[in-house]
Amino acid sequence: MQNYKNIKHESKIIFYYFQDNNLIKLASFTLRIANFIVLLQTKFKIMLKKFNLVLIVSFCVIFSAFAQKQNFKITIHDNNSNSQLEEGTMTYLVGYYGYDITIYDSVPIKKNCAAFKGKNLPDGYYEMRVKAEVGTQNCYLRFIVSEGRKFDYWMDAAGHIEGSDENVAYQLAHFQINTEDGIPTMLTLEEATHGHDLALKYLALEYGGLDYCQTSDPRLLRHPLFTELIYDKITSENVAKIDSVFDRFGIDTEIGQYFLEKALKYYFMDNNVAYDDILLHLYDKYYAPNNLLLFSENFERRLKKGIERKRHMSIGAEVPVIRSKEADGHEVSTDQMQRQHIVVWFWDADCEDCLEETPILNQMYIEHQDDYDFDVYGYCITADVNRWKKVTEEIGIQFPNTCDGLGGNNYDVIDYFNILTTPACLLLDTDHKIIMRQFSLEELENFFNDLNPAKFNEE
Repeated sequence: MQNYKNIKHESKIIFYYFQDNNLIKLASFTLRIANFIVLLQTKFKIMLKKFNLVLIVSFCVIFSAFAQKQNFKITIHDNNSNSQLEEGTMTYLVGYYGYDITIYDSVPIKKNCAAFKGKNLPDGYYEMRVKAEVGTQNCYLRFIVSEGRKFDYWMDAAGHIEGSDENVAYQLAHFQINTEDGIPTMLTLEEATHGHDLALKYLALEYGGLDYCQTSDPRLLRHPLFTELIYDKITSENVAKIDSVFDRFGIDTEIGQYFLEKALKYYFMDNNVAYDDILLHLYDKYYAPNNLLLFSENFERRLKKGIERKRHMSIGAEVPVIRSKEADGHEVSTDQMQRQHIVVWFWDADCEDCLEETPILNQMYIEHQDDYDFDVYGYCITADVNRWKKVTEEIGIQFPNTCDGLGGNNYDVIDYFNILTTPACLLLDTDHKIIMRQFSLEELENFFNDLNPAKFNEE
């Protein structure tokens, strides 16, 4: 499995940045010749002037070709009489990569021109903005870069372009498609773009959405619409929609690994237990089996530890026996409870929601423990034992009620279940397996009523 996070996209040879595979191979071959010549000169002490000349010429060819490929100069001419771009207005050349926005150059308007210059401009979709932040009102021009990095673009009614056939095709295709009704077919887009690959892929995305994206070309990550559409899917909280992203673009691609990283972070960092099943699904189906390493070592450790904890709270997980002490020092254990269901109630004596809901659960237990055939195991997470005792007495808790602050627990319950907020609750069956979690007391009561509706309807 190729891990795109760990690939170095920079190959520096004598301070030059290569992106073209042929140039890399040629440079590598030339360096091998150089090493061979040095060896000959050292060992045999001969002067190979002709070979040195060939070597120098080879490097010049490589660097000349490279410089032509990587240097960019994009000049925007503002000849529109209605333009709001006054002399000196600062403009920005903005590009995208997934959620990241990069300013590649910033220049003021001079004599109705913005001349952007620099090196290492990746293939992609770009915008000329008058403010660095994203906003439709700040975007004055959109264009693409892949086949050429030196061109002129006139911001007038005709949208004249010189030096970039792909942008001519891109803009004319937009004009043609916008004058027709309905969504264009892929054949229409192919005919309109005249063989310009990136123009076709971006137009297909813009007019057909993800349905027209039949490729895993990583340059799609450099179009903001693509990221927006994928983001809607991976944050949908719908496993089928999330899976559709990785089914479509694969997990061994730059696109797949980029969005898997984002999805794992999204569902992990929120600490919402409702996301646990989705997080475990992503980790077990895509991340772990492919031995991916998409995160820093520190985050990787946090993620693995978090996954382990969330498994403890997952539906179907068997809960280890909990042993803890009540106020009189008496040890209470969940394996002593013999009813059909056990409610494990994690609460805090200083939690407002706990102070509101614990009395309700206590009343439900007093009135219906036999009807519903359930036990409650209370576990207060506070270290303030006196406060816990005071609140327990005020509420008049009747179910077994233990406190972490008393010590003597058979394991670190708070850490094991990753209790971050209270109240937290689990419903266990007779095998002590989780069948519900983080439910409201109304949901709990409905669950019990649904087990025997005839009996409770009579009441």
